[in-house]
Amino acid sequence: MREQEKYRKDPHYKRYVQQVERHLQSFDKEVNEWADFISFLGKLLKAFQAYPQIPVIPRKLLVAKRLAQSLNPGLPPGVHEKALEVYEYIFKSIGSEQLTEDLPIYSQGLFPFFQYAAMSVKPQLIGLYEQYMFPLKEKLRPVMKAFIIALLPGLEEEGSEFFDKVLSLLDYLSGIVEKSYFLQSMWLVLITCPALRTPALNITSMRIKDVAVDLGDDVGIMVRAFSATLGDKQVLVQRAILELLVVNFPLKVDNFGDIMQKDDLILLMKSATSVVLRKDMSLNRRLYAWLLGPGEHIEQQIEHFQAYAKSAVVSALKGSFFMNVDDLVNAQRPYKILISLMDKWEIGQPIVQELFIDVLWSLKKHVDKSEFGVDLLQTANMFMEMIEPYLIWMKLYGLLDKFSSKDGLDTAALDLVEFVLNSFKLHEEEIEQIHLPLFLTALLCKLQSFANDSKFSANISQVETALKLALDIFQKIPNSVFNYRVQKSATERRNSIIKPESQLENNTGSSNEDIPTSSSSQVDLDFISGMDPVKYINDFYLYGSENIANKEFSGIRGRLLAEELLKTLQGFLNCVITQYILPKNDDNKETTPGSFAVIMDRACGLLRAVSMKLYHIERDTKEYEAAASKLYTGEWVNSLLKCCYMVEHFDIIDSALSTLLDLIIGRRLILPCLLDSKQQIRDIVDTLWRFLGPHYNVLHLRSSQLIWKLKDVSHANYVEAVISEYLIQKDTSIRLANFERFGIFWMLSAEFYDTDAAFSQQMFLVLDSLRDENPSTRRAGETWMRWNRTNKSYIRILQPIVRILCDSKIIRKNLELQIDDGTFDVVHYEKPFNQAQVDYVFQTLSTMCRVGGRAFLNAIHISPVKAELVNSCTWLFRGNENSSSTMSYSELFIKIALLYIESEVLDTSSSMNILNQQIHLHASEFLLYLIENPEFVNNEIVYLVHEAVLRKLLYCIYAKHLDLQAKLLPLLRSTIINLGPLNENFVNGSPLIKKITTEQYYSSSPTGYNSSDAKDEATSDLKHLRVLALHISQVFTMALSKLSNRPLLQEWMDLIEMSIPYFRQSFNSILMPLILCICEQLKYWKTETKHQYDLMMNKHGSISPNSSQTIDDHAMSDWDIITLFNGFEEIVKDCLNKHTTEDGDITPHGTKSYDTTLGIPTLTGYVTGVFASDSGVNEIPASEQPKPRDYILYNVFPNIVAIILDMWTVFKDAYSSNQPIKAGISPFDISLAHTETRVKSRIKELLDVLYKKSHAELVEAFVELWYIENPDITAAVSEQATSKGRNSTVIEVLKDIPGSSIPKIINTLLINARGRSLGVQTPKVRKPGSKANKLTDVMVLRFIEAYCDSLEGLEPLVKVWPQCISYVKDHFAQATTYKYLFPNILRFMHGLADKLCTTDYFDDKKVRKDMQDVYQRVLDYCILISGRSFDQGLWIRRSTPLPEGEDENGEENDENEAEKSRTTVPMQEEKKAPHKSKEEILIDQTNQYLANIVIPNIRRLLADHDKIVAILTNLMYYVIAPSLKNRTNAGINPIVLDLLCETSKISFAYRVWRKEAWDVFIDNRFFNMAPTAAKKWRIIMQTIMTSEKERFTEVLTRITTTPANALFVNKEQEALNRALNLRRLSFIIYCGKVDHYLSQLPNIHEKLVELFKLGFTEIVHAEIYLCLRILMCRLPNQRLSSFWPVILTELLRLCGTYLSTETPFKEGSKEATDIANVFLAACKFLDLLFVLQTNSFQSHEWMFISNTINVVRHSLEYSPYALLDKLADHLSGHEDLTKLQLDNLSSNQVISGTHTISPEGKKRPMLTLHSITNIKQLEFFLRNISLYVYHSTYTLAEPDISYIEILLESDLLEYSGGLEAGNQDVDSDVS
Repeated sequence: MREQEKYRKDPHYKRYVQQVERHLQSFDKEVNEWADFISFLGKLLKAFQAYPQIPVIPRKLLVAKRLAQSLNPGLPPGVHEKALEVYEYIFKSIGSEQLTEDLPIYSQGLFPFFQYAAMSVKPQLIGLYEQYMFPLKEKLRPVMKAFIIALLPGLEEEGSEFFDKVLSLLDYLSGIVEKSYFLQSMWLVLITCPALRTPALNITSMRIKDVAVDLGDDVGIMVRAFSATLGDKQVLVQRAILELLVVNFPLKVDNFGDIMQKDDLILLMKSATSVVLRKDMSLNRRLYAWLLGPGEHIEQQIEHFQAYAKSAVVSALKGSFFMNVDDLVNAQRPYKILISLMDKWEIGQPIVQELFIDVLWSLKKHVDKSEFGVDLLQTANMFMEMIEPYLIWMKLYGLLDKFSSKDGLDTAALDLVEFVLNSFKLHEEEIEQIHLPLFLTALLCKLQSFANDSKFSANISQVETALKLALDIFQKIPNSVFNYRVQKSATERRNSIIKPESQLENNTGSSNEDIPTSSSSQVDLDFISGMDPVKYINDFYLYGSENIANKEFSGIRGRLLAEELLKTLQGFLNCVITQYILPKNDDNKETTPGSFAVIMDRACGLLRAVSMKLYHIERDTKEYEAAASKLYTGEWVNSLLKCCYMVEHFDIIDSALSTLLDLIIGRRLILPCLLDSKQQIRDIVDTLWRFLGPHYNVLHLRSSQLIWKLKDVSHANYVEAVISEYLIQKDTSIRLANFERFGIFWMLSAEFYDTDAAFSQQMFLVLDSLRDENPSTRRAGETWMRWNRTNKSYIRILQPIVRILCDSKIIRKNLELQIDDGTFDVVHYEKPFNQAQVDYVFQTLSTMCRVGGRAFLNAIHISPVKAELVNSCTWLFRGNENSSSTMSYSELFIKIALLYIESEVLDTSSSMNILNQQIHLHASEFLLYLIENPEFVNNEIVYLVHEAVLRKLLYCIYAKHLDLQAKLLPLLRSTIINLGPLNENFVNGSPLIKKITTEQYYSSSPTGYNSSDAKDEATSDLKHLRVLALHISQVFTMALSKLSNRPLLQEWMDLIEMSIPYFRQSFNSILMPLILCICEQLKYWKTETKHQYDLMMNKHGSISPNSSQTIDDHAMSDWDIITLFNGFEEIVKDCLNKHTTEDGDITPHGTKSYDTTLGIPTLTGYVTGVFASDSGVNEIPASEQPKPRDYILYNVFPNIVAIILDMWTVFKDAYSSNQPIKAGISPFDISLAHTETRVKSRIKELLDVLYKKSHAELVEAFVELWYIENPDITAAVSEQATSKGRNSTVIEVLKDIPGSSIPKIINTLLINARGRSLGVQTPKVRKPGSKANKLTDVMVLRFIEAYCDSLEGLEPLVKVWPQCISYVKDHFAQATTYKYLFPNILRFMHGLADKLCTTDYFDDKKVRKDMQDVYQRVLDYCILISGRSFDQGLWIRRSTPLPEGEDENGEENDENEAEKSRTTVPMQEEKKAPHKSKEEILIDQTNQYLANIVIPNIRRLLADHDKIVAILTNLMYYVIAPSLKNRTNAGINPIVLDLLCETSKISFAYRVWRKEAWDVFIDNRFFNMAPTAAKKWRIIMQTIMTSEKERFTEVLTRITTTPANALFVNKEQEALNRALNLRRLSFIIYCGKVDHYLSQLPNIHEKLVELFKLGFTEIVHAEIYLCLRILMCRLPNQRLSSFWPVILTELLRLCGTYLSTETPFKEGSKEATDIANVFLAACKFLDLLFVLQTNSFQSHEWMFISNTINVVRHSLEYSPYALLDKLADHLSGHEDLTKLQLDNLSSNQVISGTHTISPEGKKRPMLTLHSITNIKQLEFFLRNISLYVYHSTYTLAEPDISYIEILLESDLLEYSGGLEAGNQDVDSDVS
């Protein structure tokens, strides 16, 4: 610059400049071929020579650019020689000082030219280097790497013509600077220039003499250079670097540890060992030579490896094993390396011994957490097969042995051993015979010693894990190990010896001749009884205190193994029981005896398993009894016995008792006399008996099994004796509880034991209870008998019963009594009387009736009562004077019995109360005998008994009198039978019943009851019968719903089932409330059962007897649920039978009489009001009453199906994965499976009946429930509803219905959907506002879709296909009416067709054509709907249900409105605005389904191209094109873009959419899109450019540099259009694949050169650099060599603009901002080049950044040389760069505030800014880029290509969520 200022005013200089400029300008016009280059260069040289006095080169940037272009390899050597002449004159003219300053300008052509120069040109070029550049000497430091890159091509072939000359030039360069600096530059070349590694290694191997001196202080960069070279793809390069290591870098050198750090050596080893993956012997041989050293003997080589290489190799491989990888290939890499290294045993064996456990840890981590763990196991199996079993188990034993007892057991280590057992094939004889027994013995010994430790209770989980491992190992030990017999011959025993490690190492890899054989001098070491097993095992694996070598070990096998295992297990169990389970330690609240349940289970299970092995070994030998007496005696037996009755936790009891019983009964190892004591039997049975209580349902079965086993052991029948004592307990509550327990025991015993002989005495005790004076005892016996009738063991027993009558002295009085919410008229005794006598009389009468039979009943029926007796009982019939003359004994007894039954003792504490209960029971029984035979009783008396029994039953239900209920129920049954069907007229035309009310009956009683308000006799009999029916329903529903009444549920249900035929004419009054009540109880059982199961799972499936949890005393059992189902089935079956009348009921049912929900019916006027003769029942017209069949089908079916599904779900949720693994059978699982089997079986039977009765309505009920389960299913048109069907409980249960068939169900659903679509439905009686009213055809259709998708086979779908296609066709005739349904029809048909298109059924051309025609038509309708072209206005029907009870106006709707909702909406409804949003939603959902499902699979269903094109044409016309034309600045609708993207993938339909898509691309708003849209446009544009290659030329043509000819042209708009056109070109290249546009590269080059000629203020310059960045990622690097002169010149010019003292633009102006953004684009381009590190740019990199070691050492002796460093210095106010405090590079420093390194360690560009306003915003980048590039080179980081792609995409697009805010979007996309 100073020289130019000096000559600026000289006129000669001006002419000189003008002449040079004139020649330079002629280049573009005149230079067309190589001869023109020579002419141009000659003229240019003459222009320079014309003014020799001026040592300045004007326009030197342009001159250097033209000279570099003249050195293009494609030009002939003559041009090159002429260009070099010009270079030589310029260098000679400007001098060395100016050359130093201008070296970046001229080197861009000279440095890359050497490798392409012809042989005749190279001497001239070398002379140029020597004469003008080498004299610069130390000033060449910054350019050292580039100079080396320029010269290295001359060393590729040793012995070539210029090899020695180039070598001397490099030696000269090495002499200019210190040798270490030269070598460090050489290392950088090895890292960044893979193509030059061979010549670089040549000179390195020849010039490195003294390693310590030559390398200098920092060898880290050398190590990384070697590592990068070792990973080269060329075998020759790898061979050369290994040769270099062997010759020049041996591991055994003086001070090598001081020269190379440990981490560097590990990194080098990691790369060096990787070469074995090439499987090249030449590489392996050199690697082994380097690792083993120069020694000739094996011992020397092993010593060298152990001393210098082993540690680094082990560390390197260990790091590789534990590296986080996300793919299988990288995970397999270290295994394959290790397998290859094992081929060289001197290297592989020591490494494996060090790494084996680490390899297993790494493998386990990958298998547990990685998706490719299973595949990795295959590679690991190859590795394990190459390792000796001894080494494997020696290392595994080391994991166990290295932990002392104070540290406990390492669970992770045990998990690792279990992982090895389960993951590898361990069936080798050596492992099974020797190692597994030894390891198991050692593990159990460890447990035994640890059991005495104080920390044992704090490590329960570790002990559980260890026992589980022991069980697994034991199961893998074959029987042959325990059957082993010691051989008498020592020679035979030596054939199966296992050698210690010392022999293993010496023999590995040797030939068979080298293996030493056993000699007579060797001592055999067999394990014998009495030896310490731990010491023996330690000696075997060389872990003991003595180094026992050269000894043969036979291992622990046979009986000795069983004995050692038993000893350790017995000692362990004794310690655990005596120290932790039996003692009650209140201080340690965290540890309870129950905490040791799993330990006991597993330890006892292992003890039983070992005992079984011993049993099989010794059972046939004479020593068996001796072995049993020796091994199965001691404290541990007593400890186990104490666990059977001193512990409250059932699991522990189960484990201990099962073990003892197994050893006594099954193995005969313990004498039965152990349990001969009756007291011991009593203690054990007492414990088990408690677990038969009602709170322990899950334990009943297992407890019963244990009692039976205990009974088998006890020869003195002690078990039966103890249970007998339970059944004769004096305490009633205890005796009843024992009766219940015995009933449970007896019922469960019948399933697995023969009870005919056993426990017969106890059975008779229970039968004797039927004659017991205690009614509760009798009831218990009766209940016990009823329970057993299902088990075919029901026995009827008659008992003597005596009744005692009361005399006239007994005084009663009427009183109102309040119980809960009921008010009763109760007759009570005013004073005591001889109740025992009355009771005796009633019992006697009952006995006589029973014994006398018909004769006795006939006698009392025809015999009148004597006058004197009548006179004494006048209070019984006062008011009926004529009755005395006709009263028979039968009538008298009936009235007396009724009176006593209704009489109560109000004082519950009175002694009268107990005897009064006896009287009630016996009177009821006697009364039953009297009326059960209609032959001996008239109807009036039966009706009297009927009313009285109903009243008394209701009272008993409230008062919880279960005993009396049980007696009254048969009475009620007899009265119902005798009265016949309840209707207006009595059966068989009998006269109307004469009403006898309660008030009339007691009107003249002497008890003081005076009721003068008798009801009017004129009340109609019809109304009285209505009241009677309501009374019956009230009593029945309360009996079923009261929890206290649960024990009598079976009796009540029997009565209901029997009474159903008599209530057919009273459906609304009786049967309907019963159905609702049963449904409510079923729901209650579901809730209660789920709660109990949850409680069990939280307690790990076990409850102790003293548990504090509260469970209802009358909890429902699974027997109750079956009972309820039985009753429900009978009622429903009867209601659905043909004989049921359609009118249903004579009793109009008021809406307030009961609630129709599933709650318990609410009775009005519960007792007092309703039981009056006129109940005031509200009547409803008969036409509005629900009919029985309709009510069952349309109200009950959905409710019962919902309950069934809930029950089904309870069992699904009951199985818990959190329960500990047990060796035995879990009581919880036993009970759960038992209950599930019974309940599900009963459910299936019920569904089978309902399905046969009315399959259509049942299936519809399932659909309704499925809709409730998936309420949003009709809205999710874009989702696959089928996913909801696969795991749906509704569909699962529907498919399990016995007798159902898939085709029939689908046909039923199609008929249902068709009827709803056409508005033709079967009339239904619906509850107002119920969800069932809102079931639409859409819902049914979606259900069919889900149901079909859940099917595994296709055969059923083939059968229903004709019906399905017919269903679809039915909607074509009135398509406008049903257009709302077509999107769902499309889903339905597409799903079926997609499934069936691969079957043979569709091979029929007619069938396939029919499908295609219908499918095409449905698809066309959906396209019209999406395009809003089906018709005008609103047309969405109410396919989505509204809130219950409201219509679209928010008003309540009725049945008629609900029916209207299934038809099309009237025209006036179309004007309603709220439906617009629904229309938009449906359209979007339909479009989404078309894009995601239909279009991608359309070629599979429609093979005809013409049909596909027709469909896509409609789709384009109606849907896509309007959206593209009406798009906003926000972009195109994403769904529409999905449609376009999927359409573009169909190649033959290109003409359908090309015009519209291209118009969008040409639009200036095209780049206003999000990244998700850009990914779709990449697919679209790639299709366009592939189909029409001329489109690329069209885009190129749009990019012009000439101004428009129009008069009024906006230059800014013109510049913007030019930039947008170039961006379009960039986007097209970005969308293409690598090399896709290689043929267009010359045209692109030409266009970019033209654009570069525009001024810097043109925004197109930023687009040029963006285009260049994309080209760098899409085209091969070597093809862009012709670009570099132009690019570099422009970059130098741009940087010079900011380095000049005069700034051409005012700061803050628009021009300054524009050029700042251009500079930002240029920096991004350079930033990308620094990351990619392309070969062609390496020789130019030094021009922009400091790329040598100086950047780290801060040794910047001169001013900043690189352009970016200069700019940083310039922007910072000329701050000295040497003052920067940079950390040492080896610390892996990451530049603060940047995202330069990815989480995977890949390098990324620093710049992510989208735009700037001032160049100072780039100061951080400019100052740190050199350090970052060196750092990334040092770490050998690879480019993060995915991140780079996202950055390019971000710069191409214009959207708000850019990269300015901390790169959040980019990072999230990459992650």
